[in-house]
Amino acid sequence: MNLKVYEHDSDLEVVHKYNSIELKGWINQLLYIDTEVDNLLKLYQKTTNNSIIPDEIQKHFSKRKMQNNQLYDTILSYSKTYMNVVECNDIQCDMVYLNEYERLRRSYQYHLNRYQKLKDDLYKRALQCV
Repeated sequence: MNLKVYEHDSDLEVVHKYNSIELKGWINQLLYIDTEVDNLLKLYQKTTNNSIIPDEIQKHFSKRKMQNNQLYDTILSYSKTYMNVVECNDIQCDMVYLNEYERLRRSYQYHLNRYQKLKDDLYKRALQCV
């Protein structure tokens, strides 16, 4: 994505531009994860020659997919709201946006870490069956 930073942009304006781009990246990654979960479960079935995915695995991935979709909805909604940051007239207004952004960043990173651990566990199980 092309980021246009101008010489007259304040440091805060630059931060907001980077944050907007990062939010779009998070949204794209969460969309990818939604599709990847389905593909991973299909791959697991084929690798293990098992037509039924064990309940435990299905439950964990269903829960993670639901949480992924909730986070996606939250970040998508916030990214639309974040466009209003240009209307801020004072630092307090900017800080409201930045604090929420930071909270979402931590949620996103936590979600990715949990998903990666779940995915690693699935790979280990599948490779044990090979």
